[in-house]
Amino acid sequence: MTLSVHELGYLGFDVSDMPRWERFATEVLGVGVSHGPQDTLRLRLDASPARFILRQGDVNDFAFAGWKLASAAEVDAFACQIDSRGIKGTWGTDDELAVRHAERMLHFDDPEGNRHEVYAAAPTQEAPFRSALVGSGFVTGAGGVGHVVFEAEHYPATIAFANQVLGVRLSDHINLVPVPGVNVEVSFFHANERHHSMAVAPRSPAPGPRKRIHHFMIEVGSVADVGRARDRCLSFGLPVVMDIGQHPNDKMISFYAHSPSGFLIEIGAGGVKVDDASWQVGDYDHVSAWGHRPYGVRPEDGSPMPAPVVEVA
Repeated sequence: MTLSVHELGYLGFDVSDMPRWERFATEVLGVGVSHGPQDTLRLRLDASPARFILRQGDVNDFAFAGWKLASAAEVDAFACQIDSRGIKGTWGTDDELAVRHAERMLHFDDPEGNRHEVYAAAPTQEAPFRSALVGSGFVTGAGGVGHVVFEAEHYPATIAFANQVLGVRLSDHINLVPVPGVNVEVSFFHANERHHSMAVAPRSPAPGPRKRIHHFMIEVGSVADVGRARDRCLSFGLPVVMDIGQHPNDKMISFYAHSPSGFLIEIGAGGVKVDDASWQVGDYDHVSAWGHRPYGVRPEDGSPMPAPVVEVA
């Protein structure tokens, strides 16, 4: 039997400004914060001790994705599975296990060099986190932490990795023609009831700094809490890049803003759930059913509105 990952359990980032991230986490996202082993910052959404793990580093980018399995025995079986595909895996050290609060962990790279980890969680007695800012709470449970969207130079190979190595299933495609003669495809994959835990898009040819990911997403329990988070982002001084709108495929009502490290964060509510027994893979030619306009642009004619200039790492 082929093993598939069960959920996206945590995400790791290397960040240069840890104090700013700690403020952003508490004052904007409304998540729990604790200082973990090896000088890490662990962010909490629920009963898990670490949904996001921040390490000190200059790259300001994605570091690793943690995919949860049911037991240490499943991690061992997964190790045999990737070995049979010729993929080199490396066992997590005691220090890495302590940071992740994991019983066992194996890591390996996708065709882009992104680090993926499969792990079994260690038992925890921590009480579930309750946010003082997000009254509706964070939507995790069977769906895991949220989702991450990778930009890929090797798009077909990364798609094959998602499906054949991680075992995540295709939810749908979005095919865009942003300008005549240019076609952009995005593929969305689910590991459980969440519409997508991972998506892959071809890397943009646009010049400028390159990040490994386009964004990661956190889901809250109400649209009102999406709006409140948007207001907190603006008050904090980080740009809202795409204003509130709704996606046609996962039905999420969300907005996108810069994180303190430059990659984007999406905060949304109302995502649909996938039932593999009845789900039909869809194809879409647009990313938004409504909204998601660039922030600071007048909707009537697309002309710019004055906006503050904010430096982002």
